[in-house]
Order: sequence, then structure tokens, then C-alpha cells
Amino acid sequence: MQRLQFDEDEKLTRKEYLKRKKKQANNLKQRSKLTYIIFASVIAITIYLIIQIIIYNERNNFKYVEGDANKAQEVYNIYYVTEGYTYNPVYTLNSIYSNGFEDKIVFSNSGLTDIKVSDGYIYGIKEEGIYRIKKNSDEIEPLVEKDVSKFTVDSGVVYFTQGDDLSLKSINTDTKETKEIGINNVSEILVDENNIYAVKDEKTKKVLYRIKKDTNERYEITKDSNVSYIIEKGDKIYYVNKKDSNKIYSVDKNGGNEKKVDDIVTVSDKGEIKEVDGSKYMFVDNGYLFYVNVEDSNTLWRINLESKEKEKVLSMSVEILQDINKTIFYKVKGEMGVYLYNYDTKFMSQVTNRKIKEFFVDQTERIENGITNGDNINRK
Repeated sequence: MQRLQFDEDEKLTRKEYLKRKKKQANNLKQRSKLTYIIFASVIAITIYLIIQIIIYNERNNFKYVEGDANKAQEVYNIYYVTEGYTYNPVYTLNSIYSNGFEDKIVFSNSGLTDIKVSDGYIYGIKEEGIYRIKKNSDEIEPLVEKDVSKFTVDSGVVYFTQGDDLSLKSINTDTKETKEIGINNVSEILVDENNIYAVKDEKTKKVLYRIKKDTNERYEITKDSNVSYIIEKGDKIYYVNKKDSNKIYSVDKNGGNEKKVDDIVTVSDKGEIKEVDGSKYMFVDNGYLFYVNVEDSNTLWRINLESKEKEKVLSMSVEILQDINKTIFYKVKGEMGVYLYNYDTKFMSQVTNRKIKEFFVDQTERIENGITNGDNINRK
């Protein structure tokens, strides 16, 4: 026990001595209580953190595990863009197999963004021009060299918007012949076998049009909606209707049956549509519409288009996604890396943990799945 300290010349009465002694004992008790409280708090916080780590690991276990789902999972090549740490962003094109192997640089400082893969080439926008790189090559070829805003590729033809008036044009990738489509102020583009679908900004609202490829003849599909982020499936176009609080609607490709799917909400534009279509936020498969649910922290949900039954598919906040043969490839908002989830087999894995700006899964090329063990196969 700590001794009482006093000067040599100081004289204390017995009463004063006991008073000081009692005060010292009370101070020690208070310090002991505080020590116990701090110690108990540290233990409680430590236990809480351990429990949360266990819960997180159980919910976010992205390790490959040996089993039928692992062996059956198809493997694709994923192209992705990383951004350099400079004042002016420098973009590098990379690729990795979806099983985590063969992570490599395809084209250092390529400058390409908005990447897409088609016809043996990787396409992208660089300095407002459309360029392409042949697979397994380091040669970059310009197709359209200026004033491009958005583009999509379909069977050897690139459809793109250009200039201040965002006029829609096409270029044949073999002959390099460019054609005017005859519509401007275009914010989104979709293409199927016979038609082009374009969203035109008419100032008061955005309207969806169908344009015949062979004649450029144009038909107005939507009448009452303010259209944002379109996708197509079968004979229907699905889109976000900003006029109805960003609810998801559908319309027949011939222009009939314009209606709300249900009271469900997904990502919409905030004045400027960033993507060429809505495929990074929703898709349709086997009678279900999958969508990023902005009313539930951007988690991924799906709705049965007949019964209207809804269920959550992924509990994480999805930033962008791509659907390939019942497998969803996606980025998690606020996190690095790319993940995959097979909603048929429930197989889940992390493809890479690198900081990625965007990615595109090449479904034209299959990779042999040689993974047979249970290790985490991310080979960064």
C-alpha cells in the first residue's frame, strides 16, 4: 500500500493522520473501480469483435471448396480496368480467369474504359474515341477518333453516339463505313437481331424508340414513361420509369402493353445516364427479373414475373454486375475486387481482390476448370 507523504517538520495529530489515511484509501478504491471498468470494457469489445468476425466470415466465405458445385462452375476470362495513382488517371487493361488464375496485364496504360468484348476484340473508349485491341495482341486500332459518348457492339457493327447533339451512328468494323441512323439526343442504345432501341432525350422526358436496322424507320415505343436504364429480353424491354418514382416497367418491343412490373425500384440516372444501357443493374432469366434494390441498400433481389413473389439473392451492396449463364459477376460497393455467385448451385467465390474500376466477362471463350482442391484460388 502506498505510504502517506509529508514533510519532516510537519506534525500531525492522530485525527488528521486517520483522516488523510481514509482519503487515500477512497482514492485507491476509485482508481481500482476505474481500472476494473476499463478492463471489463476492453474484454467486452474484444469478444464483440471476435463474434462479428466469425459472423462476417460465415456470411462472406468466398473460398473455393471441393465439391460438385466447384467442379461444375464454368470458367471465363474477365477483362478489367485498373486506375493508376496519378493526377490524370492512367487506365491499364488486365485479364484474369474467373477461377482466380492467370491474372495478367493485357495492355499497360491503354487508356481504355467502358470496355466490351466481341468478335475477337476488346473495345473501349479512349480520349473520346472508340478503339479496339485484338485478343492476344498489343496493337490498338482506332475506329472512331473523336467526340464519342457511348457505344455498343453487335455482329461486326459498332453503334455509337457522337457530337454535342449525341447523334446515333454506326460503323462497320471491317469496311470502316460509317452511317447516320437519323436520331439525336440519344442517351441509351440496345440492339437485337433486326432492330436498334434508342432512348431519346426530349427535354421533358426520355422516350424509347425502335429503329429498323435496314431502313432506319423509327417507331415510338413508350408513350407515358420517362425512361431510364433499359434492358431487353425476348419480346420485351424492361426499364426504370422516373415518372413513377423509379419503378421498373416493361413494354413490348412492338410498343404495346406498357406497364409496371411491380412496386420495385432499382438504379436510375440522376440527370445524366452513365451507362449505355441498364444491364449493369438488372437482367431477366428463366422467368425472374433480377435487380439492384435501392430500397434495401443496393442488395440484389429477384421477382418472379408471374407470381410477383420477391426474394433477396445477395445481401451485399452491389455496385455493378454482369450475368453469364446463371452466374452473377459483381462488384461490392465500397470494396475492392470482383465476386461471382451462381444462383443455381449457390456457389460463391472471390475472383480477385484488386482495386478495379470496371470489368467485362468474355462469354465467347470457355476456360477449362482445373480446380480440384479446397484452397482459396485467388492468385493475385
